[in-house]
This record gives sequence, C-alpha cells and structure tokens, in this order.
Amino acid sequence: MKAQQDFFGDQGREKLVQNHMSENEDLRKRSKFLSQLITAVSNFSVQYNFQAISIALLVMSDSVCTSTDANCKDGTQKGWVTSTASAVVFIGAIMGQLSMGYAGDILGRNVAMVMTLSLVVVSALVSALASVGSPTAIYTVIIIARFFLGVGVGGVYPLSATKAAEDSGGSHGVNVIAAGKAFFWQTPGAMGPWLVALLFSQSDAMSPTLKWRLLLALGAVPAALVVMMTVMEMRIKAQIRESIVSAGLDVDNAAHDLTRAQRRSMESRRESRRQVRNSTDDFHDAKTWMGLLVTGGGWFLYDIAFYGVNLFGGEILSEISASDDDNVSSSAAIRNICEKQLIGLSLGIPACILTIICLQYFSSRKLQVGGFVFIGVMFIIMAACFQPLRDSAPNGLFAVYCMLLFSLNFGPNVTTYVLPAQTFPIHIRATLNGMSAALGKVGAFVGVYMFGAMAEATSYGAVMAVCAVFSVIGAVLSLRAVDCPPAHEDDDALVEPLTRNPRSNNRSQEEPFI
Repeated sequence: MKAQQDFFGDQGREKLVQNHMSENEDLRKRSKFLSQLITAVSNFSVQYNFQAISIALLVMSDSVCTSTDANCKDGTQKGWVTSTASAVVFIGAIMGQLSMGYAGDILGRNVAMVMTLSLVVVSALVSALASVGSPTAIYTVIIIARFFLGVGVGGVYPLSATKAAEDSGGSHGVNVIAAGKAFFWQTPGAMGPWLVALLFSQSDAMSPTLKWRLLLALGAVPAALVVMMTVMEMRIKAQIRESIVSAGLDVDNAAHDLTRAQRRSMESRRESRRQVRNSTDDFHDAKTWMGLLVTGGGWFLYDIAFYGVNLFGGEILSEISASDDDNVSSSAAIRNICEKQLIGLSLGIPACILTIICLQYFSSRKLQVGGFVFIGVMFIIMAACFQPLRDSAPNGLFAVYCMLLFSLNFGPNVTTYVLPAQTFPIHIRATLNGMSAALGKVGAFVGVYMFGAMAEATSYGAVMAVCAVFSVIGAVLSLRAVDCPPAHEDDDALVEPLTRNPRSNNRSQEEPFI
C-alpha cells in the first residue's frame, strides 16, 4: 500500500485520502451527533443532580425527621441536615473540576467522561438505596454519597466544555454560540426533579419513602446514558482510525487533507505545546491573576445567588404561598410547590435563549455587566416586596420571584462559562478555566450555607438584600473583563477551546477529526 502511495505521488495520495474519508463520512456524522448528545445530556445530568436534593428533602421531611414533629411537618430539620446535604455536593464539585479536567488531558476526554459520570451513577444509586436506619444514619449516608456525586458532576464541567470546544469545528476551537447551546440543557436539567416530584404527587399509592428514593436514584439515568453514548463514540472513532491506518495512511498526514478549519485547529494546539515552556512566566504575570480575579470572582458572586435561590426554592415558595395542608411533605403541598417552581424555572429557557441571541450583538463583558445589574435590581425588588406581599398578595410576590429566576438565568449564567475562554492564552487555559469554575462552586457552597443560616436568623428578605449587594460587586468586577467582539453563529472561529490544555502528550488529543 505504501508503494501504491509513492507510485501515485501527491496527487494520487490526495485522491486516495479523499476517497477514504468519504467512505467514513457516515461514521464521522454519527460521531458528531453523539458528541452533541453527550454534551447536552451531561449538562442536563449536572443540574438534575444538583437540584434533586432540594425537593427530596421536602418530600422526606415528615417521614425522616431529625427534629420535632411540628418542625419536620413545616420542613425544618436539625441545622446540620438541610445546609450540609445541599452544600456538600459543591465541595465534591470543586475537587471534580480541578481533578477530572486534568484526567481528561492525560487519559483523553472520553475516557475521563466515562470515569466521572460512572461516579455519578454509583453515587446517585447509593444515596437512594443505601440510606437506611435511623434518620441520622439516613441523612449521613446521603451527605457522604452526595460528596462523591459532586466530584462526578463537577468533572463534567471541564470535560463537556472541552468536547463542545473540540467538536464545534471552529478554526481555533469553540464557537461561543455552540457552547451556549450545550450549556442551555442545564436549565431543563434543573426542572427535571421538580417535574418528577409533581408527577409523583399525583399518586397516593406511592409512599413518601419510595418517592424521595426514586427522585435521588433517577439522577443516575442521564449519567448512565452519557456513559453508554461515550463508549459508542469511542468505538466509532476507533473504527475510523483503524480504517485510516489499514489503508496505509498516516493519521497525522491524513488530518492534513481535512478541512482548512481542522488543520488550523491542529496547528494552534501544536503551537500551544511549544509555548508550554513559557507558562511559568504567565503564572507570574499580574495580568493572569487579575484575569482570574475577574473570571473566578464573577463566577463566585454569581453562584452565591444562583444556587442559594434555586436550592432553597422549595422553602422560599412555601414561605410565599402555603397550601391548605400544614404538612410540607404532603402530596398537596408538594404539588403546590412543584407547580410554582416549575413555572419559575421554566423562565430560564427563554432567558438562556435570549442570552445566546444577545451574544451575537453584545460582547460577553457587556452582557455580564448588564446581567449582574439586572439581577441586583430584581433582588432589591424581591427584598422590598417579600414581607409586605407574602401574606397580602402572594401571587404578586410569586410573579416577582419568577422575574428573579429569569434574571438569574440571563447573562452571567452563560457568560461566566464563556469568559475564561476569552481571557486566558491557550497553553494555560485549562488550569485557569478549572480554577475559575472551582471558585464558582465555592460561591455555591457559601450561598447554600448563607441562605440557610441567614434566613433562619433573619428573613428571606434580608438574604435577598445581601444578594443584591453581591450582584452590584459582580457588575463592578466584570468591568475589568476582556472585551471581545460579539459572536456570530456562522463564524469559523470565535474563541479558542474553553478548556484545552496543551500540557498533555496524549496522542488522542492530536486527532480532532476522529
């Protein structure tokens, strides 16, 4: 076969490559489709598992009680239960974001994706099935399992971002619009547990124990689907590679005959590897750390508000509009809370879509600054209205709450994900992107504990006022962000890969076409 290539020369070789790649076109299309499904479902899995504990704690409050019967019917457990069960997942997520991204560089993106989501599957099932015994024992097992679940879902962030970057087909990496579309699926994921709980509330035949265990266990389903699809994609890529090699073509040279965008993407990564030796200088550069302060600080401030509001959404709604049933775990109360929470969370869908559209007309920096201002205004309105409207006009307060959720899903929800890619050079981007994301989850951890403690000591209105202050700080801090031009969906390349780390010598990272 080698002699055949030499005989035909460059022209014959080019035709041979083209014919061979044409034969694999179907496989490559299947691989691309699977890649899009993997990033979408993995993002769905992240938010489902983050949110599931919020409604599960309400469903199980009466039957698994660590406080007095009256308190548990009101949804109040001992202080360590609610905040720790909600917050511990973020401690694990921080570890997952810092470790699984590195594993993706060493072992390959797909292998690391299988590892991190397999951990999600096991942890979700353990939290649902292994939590038995006394109420204290049950909550302890759930908390431990959710820590490891956090490691798994945290690892999804850098890995799914990297796949969105490498599979987007841009000349230097990721299309910002494509990244936003992948991130969009976190909103339906956040709605998932509330929709499941709403369906369960229609059945009186199901016991509360079965309901909360299924709510937690179902978090394993999307993660297991991603594991299966990733294995399928790995097999397809192996078939393409084997087919190229069996034809007597060198894989790297075959890549040279692909599209102009794919060639430039490979050249960009090779150049970035040559720059690794200078990365130490970058870490000593004050501009690098100022960039981390802006991207990580903005993510930190945003996640305080976002996860604090969303994870305590059920309790906030029970404060806004109580049902006729005084037991928060009853089917009627759960149905009332879920219906309202789903209405509020569903506003995240148009908010995220509007953000993706706005990215075509405004820079990420301007969108993030404007988004923080919008969020701050809504927190101020919510703080001012909470006490006056809670008893006199609960429907009006619910409308304000829905607008708050809309604001939280607009702007920074996407731009905090994008800005690290536009801020840091490619050869140190993976490390600093991971650090920015980890700072975000530190903020989520702070938000969960802050909401629980402050709401108990003061009121939800006071918590909203504090969040308004954080939002203003976020807007001011974001003014120091890089100001890249607006994106366009048909751009050949908008930014470089979100989490591409050139430190890896793993061969699989040099094969964007398979």
